[in-house]
Amino acid sequence: MARKKKPEDHENLERWLVSYADFMTLLFATFVVLYALSQINVNEFKKIEESIRKAFSVQSILDGGSGVITSGKTMIDAQAADSVIDSLMMEFISQKYEQESYEQIKKEVENLNKSGELSGVTAKIDERGLVIVVSDKDLLFKSGSAELTPEAKNILEKVGKLIVEKFAMHIIKVEGHTDNIPISGGKYPSNWELSSARASAIVRFLIDRFKILPNLMAAVGYAETRPAEKGTDASALAKNRRVEIVVQRNQFKNLDHYQNLYLKMDKMEQQRRRNEQIRIIKEIDNREFESLGEDVRNNTLLETTGTSFLEESKRLQELSTPD
Repeated sequence: MARKKKPEDHENLERWLVSYADFMTLLFATFVVLYALSQINVNEFKKIEESIRKAFSVQSILDGGSGVITSGKTMIDAQAADSVIDSLMMEFISQKYEQESYEQIKKEVENLNKSGELSGVTAKIDERGLVIVVSDKDLLFKSGSAELTPEAKNILEKVGKLIVEKFAMHIIKVEGHTDNIPISGGKYPSNWELSSARASAIVRFLIDRFKILPNLMAAVGYAETRPAEKGTDASALAKNRRVEIVVQRNQFKNLDHYQNLYLKMDKMEQQRRRNEQIRIIKEIDNREFESLGEDVRNNTLLETTGTSFLEESKRLQELSTPD
């Protein structure tokens, strides 16, 4: 008896529908995501991003965020706090201390400018930090020279004193600027070399006079590439010949790392360095006090024992004491 022939399997001609359905689903999901992204409020997104960054970043604590330092409460690792003297630790972590110090120095520069003691010197606060601008006007350097004049040393001593009173471990960058008149002959072939040499001369002076840690200093020459004022008249050229001393914000400290040198020192060495700076500032204060007339000295409230440092110590104590 012959076997029955097995019927042929029916060919499924609709299998393409499965792939097509998958493709359409993915396409739909893609457009839904694109639509959702287009509806995001950029400002709200930035707020969320900033909140997440602060929540998961140790740096936000060390920088002294508004929720930590401004309330008067500190969150300092015990080991780190034990390795740094109090004044340096407050300078290192507190944004409030930094901003207040910037504003105090700026105000003092403005007062000295008005009185004529720092003529040609101005101060501003921007995203870089505190910027002290010293217009050249032949006060700092002679034309085509990078040698500090006696007047320049007097100005830089006053400016350096204001900075070192508040800051011992902030990065300080000195930027040299020239006008756009090319140099003809002389020691420097172009304004690039001249501006760099002038910035370096100021860095050397501040390090030698105030014992600033050299690793915290930087000298930069910009030649005529960053004019303060456009124009070729005498006034514009004079404003463009300048030096800017930038006390850099501590939020950039992790880009440089050299402040870690202070953290690696033992407390005795930190205190020795700070005491030496205090001695230098008292020496300047005493010299200025002695230069006053006897009748002025008898009527002034200036004390030669370092009043500014007593006030600074009190302010540090207030900032570090919980409410």
